Amino acid sequence: MRKSICVLLVALFLWLGMGVVAAGPAAAFDRRATERALLGLINHARTRRGLARLRLDTPLDRAALSHSRSMLSHGRFSHLSIGGGSYCARLVRAGYGRKGCSSWAVSEVIGWGAGLRGTPRAMFTAWMHSSLHRSILLRKRWRDVGIGAASGRFHGLSGAVLFTVDLGRRTR
Repeated sequence: MRKSICVLLVALFLWLGMGVVAAGPAAAFDRRATERALLGLINHARTRRGLARLRLDTPLDRAALSHSRSMLSHGRFSHLSIGGGSYCARLVRAGYGRKGCSSWAVSEVIGWGAGLRGTPRAMFTAWMHSSLHRSILLRKRWRDVGIGAASGRFHGLSGAVLFTVDLGRRTR
């Protein structure tokens, strides 16, 4: 009986060890590919519902990436900037301003995950299962978008990815 258990344990350790070796090292985080994938998922969902595709806007893109990096480096998850400013103020500071516009609107969606929950598809799926997040991403009014993803150690988890999606529409 003891010999059978030892053989099973050795086989289990070998099998587990082969799985680790077969898996190889974790792939490096490709921020641009991650952001493109998330934009593709959002635009696919929008066009399936007859909504306009979102176009990348440089100020919104800069603001989204900066916010994701800030949340990661400060270990906080919030729509508020580290100094307490709102996302609206942050987007204006980034250059997505109201000046000269007859109408101006912005919104923001944030999320984070690690491992399989830190992929663009997992984050998008989580947002689509939240009525609030889904309604923001699929709101008809949006035309512009910025997407930022930052990866690192967050809340004790290595390889966490923090996502920020900043949405807007300006009418001049």
